[in-house]
Amino acid sequence: MKSNLIFSLLLLFFFNSIIFSQTVYFVKYKSSVPKEEIELKVSTDEFIPSGVQLQVNAELVDVNYLAKGIAKEDNVLGRIIKLTFNDDVDESTFLRLQNLDASIDYIQKATQYKLDFIPSDSLISEQWSLEKIKAFDAWDKTQGADTVLLGFIDTGIDYDHPDLKNKLYQNPGETGIDNQGNDKRVNNIDDDNNGFIDDYRGWDFTDRVGFPFDTSGGDYLNWDNDPKDEQGHGTFIAGIAGAQTNNVTGIAGAAPNIQLVNLRAFDPAGYGEEDDVAAAILYAVQMGVKVLNMSFGDYSFSLVLKDVIQFAYSKNLVLVGSAGNCGSPDPHYPSGYSEVISVGNSTIDDFVAANSNYGSTLDMVAPGTQILTTARNNNYASINGTSASTPHVAATAALILSLQNFTNEEVKQILKSTTDDIGEPGWDIRSGAGRLNMFKALTVVAPSVIKFNHPKQDFATLDDTLIIN
Repeated sequence: MKSNLIFSLLLLFFFNSIIFSQTVYFVKYKSSVPKEEIELKVSTDEFIPSGVQLQVNAELVDVNYLAKGIAKEDNVLGRIIKLTFNDDVDESTFLRLQNLDASIDYIQKATQYKLDFIPSDSLISEQWSLEKIKAFDAWDKTQGADTVLLGFIDTGIDYDHPDLKNKLYQNPGETGIDNQGNDKRVNNIDDDNNGFIDDYRGWDFTDRVGFPFDTSGGDYLNWDNDPKDEQGHGTFIAGIAGAQTNNVTGIAGAAPNIQLVNLRAFDPAGYGEEDDVAAAILYAVQMGVKVLNMSFGDYSFSLVLKDVIQFAYSKNLVLVGSAGNCGSPDPHYPSGYSEVISVGNSTIDDFVAANSNYGSTLDMVAPGTQILTTARNNNYASINGTSASTPHVAATAALILSLQNFTNEEVKQILKSTTDDIGEPGWDIRSGAGRLNMFKALTVVAPSVIKFNHPKQDFATLDDTLIIN
């Protein structure tokens, strides 16, 4: 028995090494490079120009477009290709390619994102956060419109949970007819021609390469139409924003009548690959999602994700992200991008949680400590972290859009200008603009857009004069 256990552990180590030994790089080509030339690189798996000497001591497994080509026709995102190697690649050696190939805009090693939450075993008897943000008063203004789609890029959602199953968006384009003429949601046909077969309840974008140790390894190897939550985090977050109200069951979500879109991009261990997150964002744009909740992040600045975020922002998507849980002033991404509303964690006593990230990229805070919410397998749990704060803000954004069709920048300004000031007077480095007040956000719907047109984020200059607009 002991030898069998050792053998099993060795097998687990072996398969894990297969899964995690791969290296992924993104290469973006300049606007001067014809699209046909990029397509040729993808189709032939040839990304090193002839005559260029670059020794990469790893086998090239695959060359593909970003997010499997969802946005290949876009003039910016269609210039990004994904290179997958079967082993570690020396980063300094590989980055030399940019100096050797003048057609390259940038090269970047892929980032892996982590979920921004801290689980807690103790349940609380009431949802203090709804009272704190004046949600009950806000619901007299609106409880949301079912035409407003709130997307969650996460570990999936337990779509069988009694407090969630009636709140999940059902794609009306995927209620087609099968080969026998029967009405059917799963008929192996892309009824709405959006590139995703039978995506009637969202999509699972996880596609780690390798093989699970056994059948209990979970569903994470390939894209599919089953975004079931196998980890738990996504069900936590979805419940905070949109659990069903007035059903004599469990809890109430912050936005009672909006619909939740299930976008799984994280595996059962809670890790999400950059390409999968990008694909989920692009799918959300395609499906008409209006607000996107991103309760995850990393400290690595990504040019690829920045391009994708800017694309989504240009399509008027409201982007809300967790600030992170390390008590750090360092920028945390994607919440650190200027297009994303960065949310920190406030407590029941209106203090900022000690482990909540802060700094110049923070926009505001919202309740995130001891938050009662839905859990997998028909359960409920209390969680902590900026992951729990973010859906309060995302839900409020969805309610604002249920009142009027504002731009994403207007929604951001409404949220920030109607907060309750809980720190130093005005904006401060730890609480940003203040703590979310849903009632005020739905009452004072007169946005004032104040922003820097120049310089943009990450602007650099050697001049001795800086013009600010």
